[in-house]
Amino acid sequence: MGDYAKIEVLLEQLREFGIRTIEDRRKDGGQGFPLSMPIEGGGSLVLDLPNPGFLASLDPEGIGVAILDPLGYPKATWGLARRIAYFKAHSSVLESPIGALLEGSYQGSHGALYLDGYRYFSSGMAIEGTSDVFVLIVNALEEKTAKKQASKSWRTANALKRLGKALSMNQNMLPMCVAAAHEIASATELAAVLLWTVNPEDSALKLAASVGANRLGSQALNWLACESHSPGCAAELVSATRQPFNVSNVSSHVLTSNLEAKFCYLKPGGMSVHPLVISDKLLGVLELVGREDDQHFEENEELFVTVAEHLALTLNGAMLFENFERLASHDALTGLSNHRSLHEFLHQRMSEAERTGQGLGLIMLDVDHFRSFNEEEGHDAGDEVLKLVAEAIKGCLRPYDMAARYGGEEFTVIMPGSGPDGTLSVAERIRQKVEDSPFVTRSGRMTHVTVSLGCATYPHTSSEGSALLKAADNALYEAKRGGRNRVVMSDGGYEPSPRRNVVSLDALKGWVHPIEWKESEARLERLRKELEWLSESLRLSESQRSILEALILIAPTYQRAAQCDDRVELEAMESASEFRLLLPSLMRLGERYDGQGPKPMGNAKIPLLARALDVLLALDVDGGRSLILDSGRYDPEIVTMLERYGEAA
Repeated sequence: MGDYAKIEVLLEQLREFGIRTIEDRRKDGGQGFPLSMPIEGGGSLVLDLPNPGFLASLDPEGIGVAILDPLGYPKATWGLARRIAYFKAHSSVLESPIGALLEGSYQGSHGALYLDGYRYFSSGMAIEGTSDVFVLIVNALEEKTAKKQASKSWRTANALKRLGKALSMNQNMLPMCVAAAHEIASATELAAVLLWTVNPEDSALKLAASVGANRLGSQALNWLACESHSPGCAAELVSATRQPFNVSNVSSHVLTSNLEAKFCYLKPGGMSVHPLVISDKLLGVLELVGREDDQHFEENEELFVTVAEHLALTLNGAMLFENFERLASHDALTGLSNHRSLHEFLHQRMSEAERTGQGLGLIMLDVDHFRSFNEEEGHDAGDEVLKLVAEAIKGCLRPYDMAARYGGEEFTVIMPGSGPDGTLSVAERIRQKVEDSPFVTRSGRMTHVTVSLGCATYPHTSSEGSALLKAADNALYEAKRGGRNRVVMSDGGYEPSPRRNVVSLDALKGWVHPIEWKESEARLERLRKELEWLSESLRLSESQRSILEALILIAPTYQRAAQCDDRVELEAMESASEFRLLLPSLMRLGERYDGQGPKPMGNAKIPLLARALDVLLALDVDGGRSLILDSGRYDPEIVTMLERYGEAA
């Protein structure tokens, strides 16, 4: 077959790939873009390649042609083919990644393959009883870049979507950190993720969450220094410099070869560490360790920066949220729980003790001669003493015990599951620890602070929370009267004194039909636990509690007379002495907390007992549904208190 016949066969095969000659193009009225290749034996092959507008600007190094013999060795190469290692003169292309494509061409078929930024077109053509293969190579780096960018964009969008969902589902810092670490590791297929947060008490870095690191690694990196002048690891370096830190291989860097290179469950590769900073304030450090076979790790650096920025913003919000919660429930000076949190915790643990039959220990302690010390040394020194005592208490308790500042120089400790012996032992340990902690005044004088402690336990001392506090307080008084710096246990015989009713229930009973009075008494019993919880939460006095009980008994009778506009009965009630303490609340019963009621009265203008009574009656009538459906009517603080009771019950 002559050269021109060979070319005609080749061109016919190339047309099947969409490659046309200049003549084909001109027949269509278009302008051809020639590519000339010399042919052995003389002459040349002129092609009009696909997408000529793009290829017209390329030099021959962007396009290539190769002719291979039956064994896959190059016979002739042109342009880009000369730069590709597969087409070296002394090696067979059949052993290369495009070998499978060429084998099909030797059998008379044709095909195309995209590989590593180049697109290969092949076609077999018979030459004097043998088969040579024609290969056209087109530079497809832009296609490679586009695919790479699309893949990168998808990975970024997917990672940020998953991270955003995890962050939005958690307000508190610790669960948020754990969720974030797991989502980052999963979405970006990392070997390990470690997240440290700054501990506000000592400004050290505390490992809040880790994924992919073994136990020894987590323990070694559990606490790190924030401002270390000689950092021992990458996270300490980043916290000190506030600058990102990257290594391509953790096994080859001095800061990572003994840590990240060894503690990952998967074989690690590169590493990227980022400071979590908001307004020049360091909140934490995020460390990301890639897998050894991760081809995208370095490409993801921009994604890692974005993840760190999002994480810093969310971490800052979580810290602010926890700070506000802490201010609402903790004493600002000592860091212990405040009076309100104490009563909530006591009621929860009392309910738990009643259900499980376990004990409950309670300690009241008071700093000896504190007022005299305050007057002699000043209030600043007094504050330092209170902090010293608080630290001594915290050092003697279990994680699930509570220590609270009851008020002034008095502290309270609540210990679930503790009996008389255990409570006494802890109290003595606190007393000894305080005594062994000398305090140096500003004048340089050393003084020893002491405390007196009173103990009571459930159920040995009392079966009520308020009575338990009172019993411990009485024991504390005995300890101070007995010489101070000692521990006294309540004798176990304390019971609360009978409550004196400030309202005559017998007199009220005369205003109510006997059947209705029985219904009112049943209502009071149904609401008894909620009433006790609410009374403690609102810190009602004994008189206020008695008035609230009387209101529950008489409110339906007064409401019926008001709804019927029975002026005779209403005037009689309002003039009776037994109603004197009840009228301020009865006359405002039913007013809306949002001020949209019959009278322009809302918020705190409505008496407290009227607001409490309104919520309790709604709870009894419809199980609390109206508290949700018409929230503007009721005091939200009281509603929240009862919701907490429901959670604790």
